[in-house]
Parts: sequence; C-alpha cells; structure tokens
Amino acid sequence: MRILLPPSEAKNPGGRGLPLARRQRRQPIEDSRELVLRALEELLAGTAGADPARSLLLPDSVADAALADNRRVRTAPTMPALDRYAGIVYDGLFLQPLSDAARAVANREVLIFSGLFGVLRGGDPVPNYRVPAKAWLPGLGVLSTFWRPRLDALVPDLLDRGPVLDLRSGDYAAMWQPAGPAGRLIEVRVLSPRPDGTLGVISFASKLAKGRLTAALLERRAAGLPVRTVADIAAAWQVAGGSDLVERRTPRGSALDLVTPTAAGPAGSTGSARAHRARSAGKGA
Repeated sequence: MRILLPPSEAKNPGGRGLPLARRQRRQPIEDSRELVLRALEELLAGTAGADPARSLLLPDSVADAALADNRRVRTAPTMPALDRYAGIVYDGLFLQPLSDAARAVANREVLIFSGLFGVLRGGDPVPNYRVPAKAWLPGLGVLSTFWRPRLDALVPDLLDRGPVLDLRSGDYAAMWQPAGPAGRLIEVRVLSPRPDGTLGVISFASKLAKGRLTAALLERRAAGLPVRTVADIAAAWQVAGGSDLVERRTPRGSALDLVTPTAAGPAGSTGSARAHRARSAGKGA
C-alpha cells in the first residue's frame, strides 16, 4: 500500500533533527532537490529580477516570516515530514495518536508531495519552509511542471505491489500521475451533506476525513489486516466514522466517493490532534 498526501502550507516550527546541510545525499531524488534549492537561493538573493514573495505566492500576512524560513532551509533543524505538516489533513491523521506500529507503517508507506522536495516519505527529515507547487523559480519555471518528468522516473521505485490511494489536492496530483492504465491507483473524493440536502466537496470536511481515513488504514496495516481491495478501504472508512462509499472505474484505475455523515466530516474535533502535534513538534528525525 502507498498513500499519497498533499503537504500543508501550515508547518509545525522547530525540530531537533540534523539540518539538510549536514545530511549525506543518498537518494536518487537529491540531485533534483539540489537544483530547486539553488534556484530558491537565487530568487531570495534578488539576482533573478523577480519579487520573491510574488514568485512564491506568499500572502502579505506571512511573507516576511516565510521568506526568513526559506532563507534558513539548509541550516534549520529538521523533523519528520509527518510531524512538520500541520494542516487539516494532518489534524485528522493525528486526531488520536498513532500506535508505534502504525507510525512505522506511515514512515515508509505515506508519500507526501512537495513543491520544494518533490516527494517525501512520512519519516523523511524536513525543515520549516513555504514553497508551494505553483511557485516559480528562476531557471526552473513552475515547480509542478519542473517535477513532473522527474517524478515520472522516481515515483514508481517508491511503490510496492499494493494499491496506491491518492488523497492529494489538484496542484499536487498534477506533479505525478501513473503513465497509461494503472489499475492500482485509487483516487479518493470526499462528499458531505450540504444545506440543500445534496452532497458536495466541503473543504474542511474533506481534508479532515482524508486524514482520518489515512490513520485508519495505517492502523489496519499495523494490525496485520489487508489493505488490497475496495472492501478493505470501506472497512477502514467505517472505522474512521465515515458513511457510504461508491466506486467508479477510471482510465487510471478506480475512484472512490466517500460520504461523511455530516458537513463537519466524521465525528471528532481537531483540538486533541493539535494538542498532540504541539507535544510532538520539535522531535528530531
């Protein structure tokens, strides 16, 4: 099994892991990451003739802090990717702390797509940064376009023979799609009741539910239960508090429409998740 997740703009600060500058480059993706890091440094140095905040799509309210974080990206402490990202998907994932066994599964079987790093395993070390997939960097252009051919070559080696569950948002889904008929790719859409009684994608509910589904799948794998079929995913969805599930065939495999029981998503609050994330922030890789 592999679970494909987006990153989040929000990050947990701090970390105790070695900075990127002190880590050995061991993975095939590192050469491409180095190109991106150098292009980011050129942009931040002001020699590219482009406005850094505008090129990185940074809102005025966060631009100064985000640019400072980006300037320290090689030297800042790191933490595992799953601990660094702090958006709603990750609130749902950590609504209840993962068991140690499920966390070990997450470290190797969750793949997070990133404008700066391309693709990360859940346990990979990540500094604080803000570089979205739609960012433009000198010499590289839009990062999602830069990464696409490189990830076409790299991602297949990160997969196993099990299903590939795609929970990414549009910008990050565009960074990699399997070539030709995939069969194993399962694209997920979460629908929730709207005030008029129809079902639709409600952003908060969708993101929270995707995180909760991820946690249920990881705990299922950690318990030695299979995650191979839509029936297995349906069982995890019920554990996550979901309602119905509908499968549709697609040229790349299949698509699942998951239905939440309420507009707020599966029952639960993100409060305990945020408390857990606050406790875990700062742990090293």
